[in-house]
Amino acid sequence: MWFSGAALERVRVGVIGLGMRGPGAVERLSKIEGVEIRALCDLIPEKVSACAQRLAGTPHRPSLYSGGEYAWKKMIDEQVLDLVYIVTPWEWHTPMAVYAMEAGAHVGVEVPAAKTLEECWQLVETSERTQRHCMMLENCCYDFFELMTLSMARDGFFGDILHAEGPISMI
Repeated sequence: MWFSGAALERVRVGVIGLGMRGPGAVERLSKIEGVEIRALCDLIPEKVSACAQRLAGTPHRPSLYSGGEYAWKKMIDEQVLDLVYIVTPWEWHTPMAVYAMEAGAHVGVEVPAAKTLEECWQLVETSERTQRHCMMLENCCYDFFELMTLSMARDGFFGDILHAEGPISMI
């Protein structure tokens, strides 16, 4: 089932997870015209404060959430968000994405969006029912090496490719 919505002049974003990858995501989002970072959330208060400080000098003035395992629910419940960006440990991806879609927000979730086939279907069914997009954010398919390799393959550098494999990392 496909769906679309009207374009938004301003996209109100909440980010959950400010550990390893989250601060970089916040920094990138802060530079996109039309994005308003409304909320930041992490289990560890110092990570939220540090990330908020990185937004000093920008027009972004997010509300800050931390200190409890379910602070992210409070953020979603209290804020009017168009997009929830999830950058947390894997076991939280599906529950957070489902909760955000149920609350009316679209979701961008780092890989993997789900760990089981059941979770995959939960995301699909919730997205279809709520008419909210849920996008898994692959983060390296457009880096230099990947694009160069694709170009080489298209130019026939490797000959006729019959089969390819790569490492399955972090599983």
